[in-house]
Amino acid sequence: MYQAARPSNETLHETQRPFNSTFSVSAPSEAHDVSVHQFIAPLTWKTVADQRYLCPKRSKDEIMARCGQQQPISFEQALANMEATVERKIGEGVYGEVFLCTKPNGMRSVVKLIPIEGSRLINGEKQKTYEEILSEIIISSELSNLRQQNVQFCTDGFVELRCVSCVIGKYPQRLVELWEDYNNQHGSENDSPKDFSDDQLYIAFETAFGGSDLDGFRFYNAQHAFSIFAQIVLALAVAEKRYDFEHRDLHTGNILIEGTKEPERVYHLLGEEIVIKTHGLRATIIDYTLSRIVYNGLCLYNDLSTDEELFTAEGDYQFEIYRNMKAVLQNRWDLHSPRTNVHWLHYLLDKLKSVRNFREKTSKTHKAGMRMMKQLSDVLLQFNSVHEIVQHYFALEVEESDKENQM
Repeated sequence: MYQAARPSNETLHETQRPFNSTFSVSAPSEAHDVSVHQFIAPLTWKTVADQRYLCPKRSKDEIMARCGQQQPISFEQALANMEATVERKIGEGVYGEVFLCTKPNGMRSVVKLIPIEGSRLINGEKQKTYEEILSEIIISSELSNLRQQNVQFCTDGFVELRCVSCVIGKYPQRLVELWEDYNNQHGSENDSPKDFSDDQLYIAFETAFGGSDLDGFRFYNAQHAFSIFAQIVLALAVAEKRYDFEHRDLHTGNILIEGTKEPERVYHLLGEEIVIKTHGLRATIIDYTLSRIVYNGLCLYNDLSTDEELFTAEGDYQFEIYRNMKAVLQNRWDLHSPRTNVHWLHYLLDKLKSVRNFREKTSKTHKAGMRMMKQLSDVLLQFNSVHEIVQHYFALEVEESDKENQM
């Protein structure tokens, strides 16, 4: 669904689960380097239940163009185009399966397969339509492109999107076997893909391999954990100012961590270059199913206003964050409130402070890092955006020695 924007300025500047992808027309904020021109495909109006909706005329055609295809291709052709051998299943979501692949040169990549357009329920939910999956394709592409050198906005903190394919056919037997191996070892909450029909459609996202997820990751000490937190803060700030971005689902499973030999990581935010130490680890943000951005004058978001289950779950701080978002946005999911990003950062600090995350807990470095995270956690919710956090902790007037101490 593509909803026409509300005319009020608050639409942009107010400072698994059923899926409802929505677009609205929006003017970019002053920080944007966005040209307001006609959307990727010609727009048309349609009326549903006495409401008017603005949408691309041909979502399927736009997806095919982004895939470099004229029509859906077979699994065999898609994997051949990727030059990838599927090794094992490494994860899953409400809407699809995630597999690890290798290239002939040894490089690893990840393929996420999402069934679309079918009548069969997938894990108890309706399959996404072309219109709904288009939003995730665009968001994934735009955030990946932030790694391109740009003096205004640049970060490689979002997972690199290598290609997107539209696939048709029976789920390959090899992938079914890998799904069953995963189910036997870890247990799966998803339905087996072996029952999909021979004419089932899928969208296949191939991304770079970003490591293991933050959930259960053990750091050497709190300094390393805070380095990961700082990387997430800066990546979010860049996207927040470039696209009015809100992730809206930044739990520990949507942050990947891997080792790196690069001593520093560089970000460009509103023309300022910010360099921080990695301490041997790099963080990557993934999964934009619930995310919101402004792209070429249109607001891409998911309407969660009728998702009662999401806001009534108990048992983890994560579920409280969903309720906090709902309150901040007044259950109007087209609105922009970067405070939703701040709530997720507070959740991440809460998780990172857990003592089970650290192998070394007695050094002065560890104790200083823990003290820093606790102090920041106490004041974090006073900020209204991630950009405000960066302005406060990464300000130009801060001495370099002080800045390093904060990291």
